[in-house]
This record gives sequence, C-alpha cells and structure tokens, in this order.
Amino acid sequence: MIELFALALIRAQIAAAAAVLLVVLLRPSARQLFGPRRAYGLWAIVPAAAAAAFFPSLAETMDIGSPAQPLGVWASKLVLLWLAGCAIATAVLALREHLFRRRVHQGVAGPAVMGALWPRIVLPSDFAERFDARERSMIQLHERTHINRGDPIANLVIAAMGVLGWCNPMIALASHLVRIDQELACDATVVALRGDIRADYAKALMKAQMSVSVSPLSCGWATHPLILRVSLLNRREPSLARDIAGFLTMTFLTVATMALVWSIAPRGPDANDLRPGLAAQMDPYTGAIVWVQADR
Repeated sequence: MIELFALALIRAQIAAAAAVLLVVLLRPSARQLFGPRRAYGLWAIVPAAAAAAFFPSLAETMDIGSPAQPLGVWASKLVLLWLAGCAIATAVLALREHLFRRRVHQGVAGPAVMGALWPRIVLPSDFAERFDARERSMIQLHERTHINRGDPIANLVIAAMGVLGWCNPMIALASHLVRIDQELACDATVVALRGDIRADYAKALMKAQMSVSVSPLSCGWATHPLILRVSLLNRREPSLARDIAGFLTMTFLTVATMALVWSIAPRGPDANDLRPGLAAQMDPYTGAIVWVQADR
C-alpha cells in the first residue's frame, strides 16, 4: 500500500509539473486570443493533471499483491518526508494568514477580500482619505467581483496545491502566476461591466500600488504587476464568438490533458486475463503491474 501511494505521489508531482509548463507556454497566446478571463481558466489543467495521474494508477492496483521487489523503507520514508513537508507548509500558511489578519485589525491591510468560505471585503483605515468617491466605488466593485467569481474558493485550492506540492518548484511558480492571472481576469470582468471607468481604474491601481501585501488566501487590489494590468485595461474585450471559442479551447485542453496523463499512467493487467503459472506484481521502479512467474 505504501509503495503504491509513494509511486502515485511521484507520478502526480511529475504530471503537475508538466501541466504547469504547458500553461506557462500557452497563457500569453491565450490572453492575446481569448482575453485574460479565459487565460486564467487554463490553470484548471494543473489539478486535473495531478488527479488523473494519481487516482487511476492507485485504484487499479489496490487489489494486486505486494511488489516482487518492494520499495520497503524507502517508500515509507518518502511518504513520511512528504507528510512532514505538508505539515510545515500548512504551518507557514497559517502563520501568514494570522499575520495578515493582525494587519487587518490594525487597519493597515487591504483593500482585499478575506476569507474563503465566508468572504468579506477589508479596507485600510485611511481608505476614505487615500481614494476619492469614484475610486472607492471602483475598488469595492473589484473586490465584490472577486467574490462573485468565486476567487476566494480558488485561492483555497491554490493554497492546497501549494501545500501538497511543497517539494515541486513548478507548483511554487504556478502559485505565483495564477494569482497574477486571477487579478487580470478580475480587472477584465470589472471593465466589461463598466467600460467607462478605464482611465480612473488605472489611476486607482497606481495610487494603491504601495498597499500592504495580502495573505495567500485573500484577493488583493494592487499586489500584482502594475504595468501589465494597466496595459490590458486599454485592450478591447474579445467578441462573444471568441470568448466562447476560448471557453471551448480551455475545456478541451483540460480534458485532453487528463486523458493523456491517464492513458500513460502504468496500468494493471485485465482482471479477466488469467494466465496459469503467472501472478500480477508491481514493478517497484515504474509502478507498472506486470506478469511474473508465480511461486510454487
């Protein structure tokens, strides 16, 4: 069981890293062709690829006997190391969230959305002094848009991926880039709702650029690349046909990636394929289930 889990874990990390690389390569073109909102949707490929690598290979080998050459203590040590890393990553995440909430109580954090399951907008104590009425309205619209889009829940998933993939540098890269794409997608949604606010929206972004950073579980107003965000505000919204094409493309890529990862995962022999004198065993190095000479 430990051997199966360890091998499935390794495959999931490799699949997630490959998926991140794919998204990094595709996101500039997706943003150009379909807009920031569809480019943000590309990141669904990463957890989908990890799940496709993990569950089939584990589920299809649960009823197979012990490996002919078991990984033994190495598998146990690998799993224990991974669990220890997850615990440390969770503690760091909790500490960052605690520090952010303390800044909220001090009135120096925000504008941002805090909380995943019950999100609320937090504003700095000098919010009314720093921004005029129109800017305050735009900032609050931006944060409400985060909530309406479900971004706080998405941030919880992103944080969970970061914890589970603490040993994977590509997951760390993804955690940074996906938050940028999330803000760009939110900006695009707000501008689509209020097309007359582009100039004032950009002004408010520049004014808020020095805001205190937010926690990994919150959605911040001005914690991401300013030049990129302002430049995208001046671009036209993609047409409805292009937006639909973008949605279909993102969906196809996600499903195709899952199918590809699932198809190349080591598979066990057919349960109905009985071979006298042979027994199904797991190769300890690849995780593949192969036929070996049965003990007599």
